[in-house]
Amino acid sequence: MKRREFINISALSAAGLIFGCGRAAEAEDDLYALSKSLLKRWCAGMRSLQIKDPKDENFGGIRCPACGFIHGRIGDAIFPFVYLAKISGDFGYADAACALFDWQEKFVSQEDGSWINDVVGHSWKGITVFGATALAEAVKCGDGVLDPADLQRMKARLRKAADFMRANFKFGYGNINYPVSASYAFALAARVLEDESLEERARYFGRGALKYFTPENKFIFGESNPMDIKTPKGAYAVDLGYNVEESLPALVKYARLTGDDEVLEAAERSMLAHLEFMLADGAWDNSWGIRNFKWTYWGSRTSDGCADALAVLADRNPLFYKAALLNTQLLERCTAGNLLCGGLHYRAHGVPACVHHTFAHAKVAAEVLTLGRTAVPDLRGVVLPREREYGVKFFKDIQTALVSVGDYRATVTGYDLDYYNLKNGHASGGALSMLWHKEAGPIIAASLNDYTLVEPENMQAESGNSFAGLTPRIEVDIEGVKYRNISDFGAKMKTSKSGDSVLIETSSNLVDANQDGNWRGKMPSKTSYEFTPGGVSLKFACKVASKSVRPRIIFPIISAEDERVDWVSENLVRIKKGANCSVEVACDKPMRLLPTGASRAFNYVPGFQALPIFVSASESEVKIKVV
Repeated sequence: MKRREFINISALSAAGLIFGCGRAAEAEDDLYALSKSLLKRWCAGMRSLQIKDPKDENFGGIRCPACGFIHGRIGDAIFPFVYLAKISGDFGYADAACALFDWQEKFVSQEDGSWINDVVGHSWKGITVFGATALAEAVKCGDGVLDPADLQRMKARLRKAADFMRANFKFGYGNINYPVSASYAFALAARVLEDESLEERARYFGRGALKYFTPENKFIFGESNPMDIKTPKGAYAVDLGYNVEESLPALVKYARLTGDDEVLEAAERSMLAHLEFMLADGAWDNSWGIRNFKWTYWGSRTSDGCADALAVLADRNPLFYKAALLNTQLLERCTAGNLLCGGLHYRAHGVPACVHHTFAHAKVAAEVLTLGRTAVPDLRGVVLPREREYGVKFFKDIQTALVSVGDYRATVTGYDLDYYNLKNGHASGGALSMLWHKEAGPIIAASLNDYTLVEPENMQAESGNSFAGLTPRIEVDIEGVKYRNISDFGAKMKTSKSGDSVLIETSSNLVDANQDGNWRGKMPSKTSYEFTPGGVSLKFACKVASKSVRPRIIFPIISAEDERVDWVSENLVRIKKGANCSVEVACDKPMRLLPTGASRAFNYVPGFQALPIFVSASESEVKIKVV
């Protein structure tokens, strides 16, 4: 079938909209150029996976190479396909968008106007807010790209989705990311459908979101049910990934679109608070978040991305531009075969990329381009909060401390709230959940305490014996039940600073997934982490009631399999990090590796390989330094 014969391609060319889609020379420091390059690559990757045989019942769908099925939210790719067709003149992408729309209507569209999350197994309808936003964006830029009949049926489908959201969305419908995201979905649909009543709903959700910022640190809270749950330590339900890649972007774009300055200022303050957790390589340190079962180092597995919101805010503060650029550069580093991988070491471990990452972030790349090219700001002197050396900061609302000493950055968390009925989710108990160095990059990064498929359709299953937990911990295994210090929500943390060093001391008990640590009495444990410009000292100690119980102190060190590892002795190992530095790990006890059947352990959270080092002892001191 031939489409768009009515399109005047020369008009597009004259307007400067056709471009070469290779890596632009200026993309290194130009967010616009880099986003354009990634949009082309990611759309090409998705198009190569699209089912093109009209006789196939799944014609138009895009099968995920990692999961083996078609994700129900794949229709979100309609917008980046249409936008790429518009700016490149390659109208094969418009055909791909229409075929994908047909698949979506056939398999996940519902009579009430909603879309469900997946064809089978996950019938949640809240994701309609994201499908509606993507469809509204596609309709908005679809003139001259889509056939009038296709444009009209997409517009009609958007009306049904808007009506469903109007009837069903409220605060308390799902986690906070859904009603907050509705602010932008309604505002955008109001313009596309020319319906002022939808503008009123947008304002309801935009203004209503102002109640969901934590009192001290200004994080968005409510990633739970009930949304206003508060823990014994005074913490709230907060997830960094969902906040910076869904909720805050929706608020920022709603506020800019509608001129709501009060919401824009609140969202800006909150984004600055969240930027405390961005590392200097553009990574989001969600090593502690309530939904970090989807943590991917650059963000979160199924949320959209942060660059568009940061770009919108860039005219208010160049720090936002720098953050957007760094994160987008990290996304490029994690892109292989024209798909976005869920972490830096997917390729090294032979793990296929889930296409969910790609279609979600392709939307954001397209959004950045819709803002138009602006001058790259002068970023000299513009530094992220974690690029500064400040000692230690404690964030009461999430019971988490950040350390910045010399070239070392660290996170220690006692966050005491798990997600719904998830047990042994994110690290707690005073865990060292992140250790990062300016030259070496990530050295330690926490995984889930137990990798659990909280959302089976949205997470990749464990594969092989090489899968292992990455959080440093004290662990005992008693009749198949693991008791760990990093599971204890009742842990106490004490931070202190002396000169240029920071000390964090924690006391906890070894407990199981149910917070039960009473095996022949309690099993108390202590850890201390001392940070100096010259290195980091980790001390672990525990007491158990029986000599038959053999504690292990486990401290995996992030290392890709192509990095050279020298075992100088059983007490000293040296890991080469690129051309400029090495990580030295010294221990007062003989070090061994957990058996994994591979040269490295791996974990999807947050997508790293590691040397799974451990010692068999009830106490030990580990010293880490970059040389």
